[in-house]
Amino acid sequence: MRIAIAVLPNATDTFPGPYGHAPFFAIYDRKDGAWQRIELRDNPYKALEGGGKPRLMKQLLADCDLWVGAQFGHGPGHGHHHGPGHEPPAHRREVPRGLSVREVLALLEQDA
Repeated sequence: MRIAIAVLPNATDTFPGPYGHAPFFAIYDRKDGAWQRIELRDNPYKALEGGGKPRLMKQLLADCDLWVGAQFGHGPGHGHHHGPGHEPPAHRREVPRGLSVREVLALLEQDA
């Protein structure tokens, strides 16, 4: 399984805002029972708003099975808030804001 975690430039902390605005994505593969970072991928669409951005994001992360971030969309009023009873699509995993990448990987281990 390959995952894309929205991260800050330091690549050790998750990006706290909308997934598509993250400056980078830390790409991890699951190999031999452990997560291994294989790439730090630049997000050339971080400043883009609306339009074809969802399609471009799908192309950018087409090789990733799961997208992991603190927020998908812009929250209430934009049809993207994922509160109780309204979960994100299966290829997305929302995590609490302020987590380190290490903490996110530990959460994914618990889910497995």
